[in-house]
Amino acid sequence: MTKPEQDRNISSSFAKGLAVLAVFDAATPCMTLAEIARRTGQDRATARRGALTLVQAGYLRQEGRMLSLTPRVLALAGGFLQANQFGRRVQPVLNHHARKLETEITLAILDQGRVLLLAQSTTERGPVTYGFTAGAHIPLAHTSLGRMLLACLSPEEAAERLAAAEIPRHTEQSLTRQDDILEQVALARSQTYAVTNSEFEPGIIGFAVPLSRPGQTPVVVGSSIPRGLDTEQSAERLLQGLQVCAAELRQTEVVEGL
Repeated sequence: MTKPEQDRNISSSFAKGLAVLAVFDAATPCMTLAEIARRTGQDRATARRGALTLVQAGYLRQEGRMLSLTPRVLALAGGFLQANQFGRRVQPVLNHHARKLETEITLAILDQGRVLLLAQSTTERGPVTYGFTAGAHIPLAHTSLGRMLLACLSPEEAAERLAAAEIPRHTEQSLTRQDDILEQVALARSQTYAVTNSEFEPGIIGFAVPLSRPGQTPVVVGSSIPRGLDTEQSAERLLQGLQVCAAELRQTEVVEGL
């Protein structure tokens, strides 16, 4: 069988090194070379060269057999955030609306079958917090952010993205059939907001609205509240607040740089 011709403009070694960086997350902050090789799909020698190169460059730390990320990786994200003036244009808007709504607000995009958090408000009075920060990934299928991001795509592309994503059962309420999830995505697309109830975390209702316009890179903002007696009134207030926040963020043209 003939192997596909490799693009000579692409450095496969560099790409494999980036794959090594990408396997570290909250669930696996430390790994051995064998674990890195298994998770990247690389052979042991290739994974070893990539990892040790990153150690020498200062992006990985090695202690015995274990390797972990160093704070230097934040400089890579910092360049993007500063270039797009997140600190001046995005963070103040999120903080302002979070204070008014008394809950956290998150800005997110799609990233390889998961939701990537780009920014989050710093309000201290929010009733719900998962402890996630900018750069964290959360599930696509069972979060309001993920559902709204899928709703920003065409039905065909949304189905394709969902088919390639993991669909675990986080709670008893988590939908696991692709058709059921796509039905909720279609509803979010028609009503221009997404709601999930206890699918990612028991007792937590998530809300999300689109920030991007049709044809742009899908970007959404969202928040969560605990389920309670005044849920309906709180939900209406929160959705209205998120829509106002999204409208203000559109004025900053932040989506243009994504």
